[in-house]
Amino acid sequence: MTSDPHPPTVRRLQGALHGLVVVLLAVAAVRGLVLGSSPALVTLASVVLLGWYAVGAGLARRPAPAPASPPASPPAAEGERGRPRSSALAWMGVLVALWAVVVLVVSPEFSWLAFPFILIGVLVLPPLVAHPLAAAMTVVVVVAQLRGAGPESLRAGMVLGPVLGALVAIGTGAAYLRVLRESEDRRRLVEQLVAAQDDLVAVHDELAATQREAGVATERTRIARDIHDTLAQGLSSIVLLSRAAAADPASREPLLAQIEATAVDNLEEARRVVAALTPSALEQAPLPAAIGRLLERLGAQSGIRTTLHVDGDARTIPTTVEVALLRVAQSALANVRLHSGASRVVVTISYADTSVSLDVLDDGRGFDESRLASAPLGGTGFGLRAMRSRLTELGGRLDVETAPGDGTAIAATVPLSTPHRQEQP
Repeated sequence: MTSDPHPPTVRRLQGALHGLVVVLLAVAAVRGLVLGSSPALVTLASVVLLGWYAVGAGLARRPAPAPASPPASPPAAEGERGRPRSSALAWMGVLVALWAVVVLVVSPEFSWLAFPFILIGVLVLPPLVAHPLAAAMTVVVVVAQLRGAGPESLRAGMVLGPVLGALVAIGTGAAYLRVLRESEDRRRLVEQLVAAQDDLVAVHDELAATQREAGVATERTRIARDIHDTLAQGLSSIVLLSRAAAADPASREPLLAQIEATAVDNLEEARRVVAALTPSALEQAPLPAAIGRLLERLGAQSGIRTTLHVDGDARTIPTTVEVALLRVAQSALANVRLHSGASRVVVTISYADTSVSLDVLDDGRGFDESRLASAPLGGTGFGLRAMRSRLTELGGRLDVETAPGDGTAIAATVPLSTPHRQEQP
């Protein structure tokens, strides 16, 4: 963003100052001619003063390198470190010297220019220089007026007028500088606001990108869990059934039927995962019925005796909780079939006032709990991690109790008092 170093208010003040100098110079020249001053000297003095003033106006239009304060007119008062510019000092010194010579030598009528020149001095010079210079110019005006007046025409106004004019010029210059400072402060504030807005936009874009990445990671984790709990477990069942069919040709036909049924169920689950809908088991039946179907399938495929208990009154619970518990049951029962060597498994669903629990207990070989951090019994270990992660998202917990030769108990608990976001499985 580029800002105008001379905003409209400042340009209008500069224009008014230039106009005041030209008008007063014209008035002084006309009065000097009317009162009998040399036309040649008056004309020459007017041209010299106007020309030198124009030089200062031209200097004021040249921008300073990285100014610390707004440029005054004419010319700019301070450089980038706040010190008076040598060009401003030189220009002002020559202007005041020329004016003093013209007032004292050519015509005292040019005293009219004292007011704008004192005002310019306040603008372009520091107070320690501008104020003494204003006093000196006032003395020149008073001397010029007193020298041209006879004893009978001496009046107090010849002294008070120039003094009051000088004070008004100093006050006007101070007000002008205040306008310049306020204008510069506003310009800097606008630049800071624009920069802050740009930073805010950049932060917003970065936050949006981070949120998108987090959403992608969360969705990948969810899909990985669902694939593990459904498709991967179904494929494992198909592998085991196919091996059993190959080892026992007499049971090939019922095993092939089970393979077909498992493949059909997993195909349906795959479609559900892709469409990100509720699991088909929960669409067809509430949680106890869905887990009962899992147990029936497990018993038919593996010969493991299965039992389902429901404690409390089965009732409608949030879909996210039903989905999580169903996935935990799928994963836990898959581990029983693949790794435990169990002959029996018992699943208990407990409905409490503020929570729902799912317990899966088998009488298999168990494993060393210290191996929970790694992969028990040669598995990938992803199933237990996925179960725990899924429950943690809902404020729940997963507990595993096992020992070599003593079977395994998995307990999943999810609170119902905490609002659950709707998770698309």
